[in-house]
Amino acid sequence: MNINNKIISYDISKQLPQSTQKATEQIEAKQSADLKKVEGTEQTAQDTIVNLSPALKEVQTIKEIIVAEPDVREDKVAELKERIESGRYEIDYPAVADKMVDSFIDEVL
Repeated sequence: MNINNKIISYDISKQLPQSTQKATEQIEAKQSADLKKVEGTEQTAQDTIVNLSPALKEVQTIKEIIVAEPDVREDKVAELKERIESGRYEIDYPAVADKMVDSFIDEVL
């Protein structure tokens, strides 16, 4: 059985917001450190290194980035709060009604 000790990483940082790029860099640094640990140790017959498929590694990286993101986007909340308080926030009542009807129809069907 041939075991490959290389860690494959994808450059997904170009498609992510700035806050997630830092998380991506931290994850890549950890992966690099893990690779050095693996390369620096002698492997005995009982040592086993499992390499995950590239797609699974990408999913894990994205999952870690999502976990690092805040649940509430404070900048959006502050913007909407300011618009409501200043009277510049307008509600599109027909659009809200259409969405409610569509939601009801989706539940019925």
